[in-house]
Amino acid sequence: MHGDGEQPPVTVEDAGDDGVVIAAVHGDLDVDSFRDVREALFTCLNGRASALVVDLGDVGFFGSMGIAVLVEARQRADVVGAGFAVVAGRRTVARPIRMTDTEDLLRLHRTQDEALAAVRSRSGRGADAEFSWWSS
Repeated sequence: MHGDGEQPPVTVEDAGDDGVVIAAVHGDLDVDSFRDVREALFTCLNGRASALVVDLGDVGFFGSMGIAVLVEARQRADVVGAGFAVVAGRRTVARPIRMTDTEDLLRLHRTQDEALAAVRSRSGRGADAEFSWWSS
């Protein structure tokens, strides 16, 4: 499915020895890629991660399929008792999430550091509850 040298749709790394995992999504999150992304996120959560941070910083196109995948992953995180947060520093990703009123459900953050701090504190939300930068 991927040509030589093409980056996979998701790369996963441990964020430390506390069980927090970062899944960085690359490219477009759309009808062609959502199954691979969903599988990767569920693999992280089924692997006994204490928390999952989904970093969408390298996502170009993001629409309803992306939101659906994130909602499913959040629900799975709740089932397995893992923390969950999403990094959406790009407007092209943040705007659809905000327009669907899912930013609180998805525990949205602007930076990976904010998301990591939130899942480590188990609060789910950082100090960045206001996202006024999205509204313009």
